[in-house]
Amino acid sequence: MTAPRCLDVAIGVILDPSGACLVARRPRDLPQGGRWEFPGGKVAPGESPARALARELDEELGILPRRAAPLITVAHDYPEGCVRLHVFTVHGYAGSPRGREGQPLRWVPVQDLPGLEFPAANRPILRALSLPDRYLITPDHPDPEAVLRGLARTLEKGTVRLVQLRAPAWTQAEVLALAREAVPLCHRHGARILVNADPQTAAAAGADGVHLNGVRLAQWAAKGARPQVGDGQLVAASVHDADSLGQARGLGCDFVVISPVAPTATHPGARPLGWNRFAELARAAGCPVYALGGMTPAHIPRARARGGQGVAGIRGLWQGEGVGG
Repeated sequence: MTAPRCLDVAIGVILDPSGACLVARRPRDLPQGGRWEFPGGKVAPGESPARALARELDEELGILPRRAAPLITVAHDYPEGCVRLHVFTVHGYAGSPRGREGQPLRWVPVQDLPGLEFPAANRPILRALSLPDRYLITPDHPDPEAVLRGLARTLEKGTVRLVQLRAPAWTQAEVLALAREAVPLCHRHGARILVNADPQTAAAAGADGVHLNGVRLAQWAAKGARPQVGDGQLVAASVHDADSLGQARGLGCDFVVISPVAPTATHPGARPLGWNRFAELARAAGCPVYALGGMTPAHIPRARARGGQGVAGIRGLWQGEGVGG
């Protein structure tokens, strides 16, 4: 049998300068009726998602987007069929939004969006809106004080809001001791921190979640269970191909890191995936993805144009010593 074709839908996450987002309530006689959603609609045959977005926002709200950028592409299976959402952030538009189809509208601060009831397919969109465009990975340095100094120096720049504490050569006890100092340091600077370790170590340190390396990802996938973390905490994973991406999707990871996208000094023998393959994996991820491998902040627009959340990295983001690990 031929797999059913997904219905392509263009979605606009419309943001105002204050950080509020425009949402609309679905009519109760439609599937997922009564829930809140981001404006948008079906992509017509032969129409690009960007053109469909402009048409739908005009029809629904009476506005024309001026500055729209890809945010995420999400495919989701409902009992009534598959939808593929092509999601854009809209930061500028002409006109004044109004419900031209009688739909109620609300401006909601982004941080308050999770308190509304959305269709299940919108959950990855909410996660993407909550994540920054860069994900710092700490270097594998043997001196914990050097790691903390470098982390503090990096956070003081004010551009990093998400950190992965990674120390693969350390014992579990050493990682826990370092994490217990790194967690409050990150929180003082308004950053969230995930620990690349077992979930128990991340929880004991008071971290904001756990990052699964390839080995731990495979172990949890074999169990068929998502790691147990606290409410609001994140589960992320490192993936390198379609198989590991499928494992991450099966566990319901909140975001993934795809690598290596470009040649990197950290892993000089690894064959890079390239941007085209990154884009293919990003489309299949069903969650926000970061590009890793030879990345700097200058690569963020390229990653986002190919469906990524942004970039992850050590050398390109770290402000301290010891980036050889």
